[in-house]
Amino acid sequence: GLFIKGDVMYVADSCNHRIQKLTTGGQFLQKYGQHGSGQGEFRYPTSVIVDQRDRLIVSDSDNHRVVILDQAGTWLLTINGNVTGSHGFQNPKGLALDPQGNIHVAAYGSNTIKVF
Repeated sequence: GLFIKGDVMYVADSCNHRIQKLTTGGQFLQKYGQHGSGQGEFRYPTSVIVDQRDRLIVSDSDNHRVVILDQAGTWLLTINGNVTGSHGFQNPKGLALDPQGNIHVAAYGSNTIKVF
């Protein structure tokens, strides 16, 4: 996944289990995350978007969750999809924001789209 905001791009570097922040010219600025399942860790992140408050929203596919980080990389919130019932989802892949700031999550493993 790739998200561009101004002259900065955010790349979901899935196989390296991290998000990279670069200039649109390709200069490295920062990385977020490493391999794992704890806070600050990802397992195959597939999508990243940035909301109106400049927070990173990441679909952490193999951890079955969506994570919200600030620009410094501080873990703010986890939306855990690996739960039973109508709120659960598996393998979130795609993310989108609507005009009201709601997060739309397309989950491959559960064939669902959830709104938070």
